[in-house]
Amino acid sequence: MEITAFIIIGGVWAAFLLPSFFENQRRASLSSTRSFARNNDLLASVAMQSAEEVRQRRAAQRRRRRSVVLLSLGAVSTLSAAVVTGSTVWLGATIVFDVALAGFVTALLQARAAHFRPAAPVVRIDAGGTDQIAPAEVVPSVRIVAG
Repeated sequence: MEITAFIIIGGVWAAFLLPSFFENQRRASLSSTRSFARNNDLLASVAMQSAEEVRQRRAAQRRRRRSVVLLSLGAVSTLSAAVVTGSTVWLGATIVFDVALAGFVTALLQARAAHFRPAAPVVRIDAGGTDQIAPAEVVPSVRIVAG
């Protein structure tokens, strides 16, 4: 009787555990391939940059993170002071911190979006004194930079 209960419990465990085990084994090669490609891309990007550039980027990232944390702490602390004291001055300070935090995060997101946006082609226009003006090519999304 005990052995039958043991076999039933083992069968139930196997019914629940074996499908997920085999599914994980099936995905293992795919995830390891993706992981390898991601690590390879990371190594390639690091190899193209000097140590000083990497150090500067990390320092800038620390400054940005510190700014977000300080603005968030300022917003939370002034909000708690406004709730505890019931003061509208603290509530105004909370609003100032919230607006500063929202502006900073918006600026960070716009900078990141601009980093990934492709630059428009630049067409130089010569300001020389020619009497005859040649017809210009129509190029979509051209940015003209005066020389």
